[in-house]
Amino acid sequence: MNYVVLTNNPLTKQLVEEKTSHELQFIDGSVQAVLSKCEERFSKGNHFLAADPMGGRRARPFPYLTIILEKGKDAALEDWERIADYSVLNGKRIDKYINNSERLNEDFRILDYSLTKTALKL
Repeated sequence: MNYVVLTNNPLTKQLVEEKTSHELQFIDGSVQAVLSKCEERFSKGNHFLAADPMGGRRARPFPYLTIILEKGKDAALEDWERIADYSVLNGKRIDKYINNSERLNEDFRILDYSLTKTALKL
């Protein structure tokens, strides 16, 4: 598969760099910045969601986000809608995680890393 991994999680960055040959775009910023990079990829065409990163994040906001795209065809309308809906939801709830303790953020980094590792079948 020809995957592109977009993430703001340093653990996930390390995983992708060390264990895969997938293209990596590390975003040193917020979840909103990761979503913006995803939208940029969609608008350039030839990328679609390979894994649904929003599934478990609707119930609880996370400070880290990894999106796995696949090259090969343009994003479906559902992909755009899913990203846009999550972007709006995240924007409304950013105050829920902006002041997390470092210990809690570490838990979120590990959770995102684990989910990505499973999605990439590593």
